[in-house]
Amino acid sequence: MPRPFDQAKREELLASAGAILARTGVVDTSLRELAGQLGTSARMLVYYFGTKENLMLEVLNRQQRAAIPATEELDLPDSVAAHRQWCFEDWHACTRGERRDSLRIVLQIFGAACGVDSPYREYTWDTLSLLTRNSKARLLALGMPDHVAETRSRIALATFQGLIIEYFTAPDPAFVDGTFGRFVDEFLLAPFGADVES
Repeated sequence: MPRPFDQAKREELLASAGAILARTGVVDTSLRELAGQLGTSARMLVYYFGTKENLMLEVLNRQQRAAIPATEELDLPDSVAAHRQWCFEDWHACTRGERRDSLRIVLQIFGAACGVDSPYREYTWDTLSLLTRNSKARLLALGMPDHVAETRSRIALATFQGLIIEYFTAPDPAFVDGTFGRFVDEFLLAPFGADVES
């Protein structure tokens, strides 16, 4: 007789797996090693998730639901100063705060998604698209023209990823903080003027 499916146990495994993978790395941790650190067996993880890739995607989707609001749920800025403050609060949450560990996993998955036929390709594209839409909605709320908001959002997201990688690997992360600040002020929130062509 098959073992009954325990949803609470599955959720517990997902929560613990995220913390472990942020510390040990997605690529370098096998299902067997992960199971050992979770105090269970690889067979049990296969029972609940099927494959390591499915487990990764479940961990990521769980973390994303907690961290990234849908575009229609955004708290839109009412001024450039408010958006600037949000940018720095988000940067600190990603580099030092509650999103740091999940972001370490996400960046590893984004890299793995570049492989041919990667099981992470769709997740990565959907996540990048959501983040771009959210950024664009915030910039549109500031009165930025649609095409400018779109372009700045895409460039900002790519830059943000690169700066986060630098922050996680730099001998002196404070240097990266300074670069991020200049990027926000000199590019993302630079004046866009009413005379910009559409």
